[in-house]
Amino acid sequence: MHTARFFLFNLLGHGLPLLVALVSVPVVAHHAGVERLGALGVVWALVGFASFLDFGLGRVVTRRVASTPDRAGRDAELALLRGFFRRQAIPALAVLGLLLLAGGHAVSGLFPMDALGRELQDGWPWIAAGVPVTLATNWLRGILEGLHRFARVNVLRAAFGGLNYAAPALASLAWPRLDAMIAGIVAGRVAGLLAHAWVCWRAEPGILAGPPASGAIGVRSFFQEGGWITVSNVVGPLMVYSDRFVLGMMLPPRAVAWYVTGQEIMLRTLVIPGALSGVLFPQFAGDAERKRPGGQPLRAVYQRGLRVAAALMLPLCVLAAIGSYDGLRWWLGDEFALHAYQVVDIVAIGIYANALSHLPLAWLQATGHASRAAKAQLLELPAYALGLAFAVRHWGIEGVAAVWAWRVGVDCLVLLLLAGADAVRTSFLPLLAGLALVALAGLASGPQHQPAWRLGAALLMTGLALGWAWAGLLNGADRQKFQRLVSTVRLRPRP
Repeated sequence: MHTARFFLFNLLGHGLPLLVALVSVPVVAHHAGVERLGALGVVWALVGFASFLDFGLGRVVTRRVASTPDRAGRDAELALLRGFFRRQAIPALAVLGLLLLAGGHAVSGLFPMDALGRELQDGWPWIAAGVPVTLATNWLRGILEGLHRFARVNVLRAAFGGLNYAAPALASLAWPRLDAMIAGIVAGRVAGLLAHAWVCWRAEPGILAGPPASGAIGVRSFFQEGGWITVSNVVGPLMVYSDRFVLGMMLPPRAVAWYVTGQEIMLRTLVIPGALSGVLFPQFAGDAERKRPGGQPLRAVYQRGLRVAAALMLPLCVLAAIGSYDGLRWWLGDEFALHAYQVVDIVAIGIYANALSHLPLAWLQATGHASRAAKAQLLELPAYALGLAFAVRHWGIEGVAAVWAWRVGVDCLVLLLLAGADAVRTSFLPLLAGLALVALAGLASGPQHQPAWRLGAALLMTGLALGWAWAGLLNGADRQKFQRLVSTVRLRPRP
């Protein structure tokens, strides 16, 4: 029951920013223009990718704090972390910020120096300052998650994740320039860091205050463990976001906006598996064969998490695919929908596969096998880079979306196999059937079909997705647990 409650906390923390994004994106498009919206998508990718360049420390500190057996062990671990942050991490962040600032001209040189290019160059110092701030926030969040303070973490995530989209929208009302919108994003990140530090102080003063551990005991193993997670945290998001950088260099900003906007919203739906894996990661930490307090083997918890993630994401991806044209048309207008709906159809397939990969990746990293995932992703990167370069030249944004979806599908299968063939044997065909449903839904969308036909197809396909999620992806024990969970929710009668 605690896991379900923590999952709901995480889901709310991840999901509320999506609602803010749905309101903010049209505001930016209207006041700053579609071209700046496309450029802002590249900036979101830059800042988002930078949040993964944390040397693996976010998840390492979560695992280390979560696996401490008692209060004395936790205090010793926090003392070690205090010493590491003060002596190594803070100076490293300062150096990183200076290097990013110095490299601004090289990065901005990759983009045309038109009005947007100059605005990006003017906003680069803000990006250089925002990256270290984001990394420090990730580390504080990792400690709070290791302490199982999910409610506090997700209040912060909801507030400042929403500000990531609201700040540029508000800036566009007064200063419809890219650099002003970037400044708004970074100001929100600074506020988020201060809020995380305050919550850490209130939740566990030992996170920030107190003498550091003497010497550097354990720091070497700390880096060794984080090293492979860093590789995954760099290569994985690089393959998720590099398509935007390629498009930004090779296609007009308007085409980038058609691609980025739909993909950005679809990526936000990964809040569901992200919330689930965020809750289960501290439980996975340690010996994979041990049991949690209720007596259930952690391996069974992992497999249930995989089934639940698939069941929750399937109806959502099917609905996104079949409603892509009408949804974009209602949200951003006819022209935008006509050019962007096929990207959403294709990306929905990749999102379903990418959602499933969250659980095996969390399992591998939490149980000390991060190197397996990192090595696999390193092997995928060259083929993906070649595929992107070929697709953007020959097939445009739809081709890039197809290469992206193919890559995340391959990555999902590889991670499932690395995490254990038992889950693949029992779940492969049901998961594959779900993937086929998402692909079929995409074929049923588009302006070539009459509105009444699209509505009927949407109702039918969504019903099929819900039915398969319940009967084909969840097993009997999952369904019983869900029914028990629902039955415990009672509305208190009014006095």
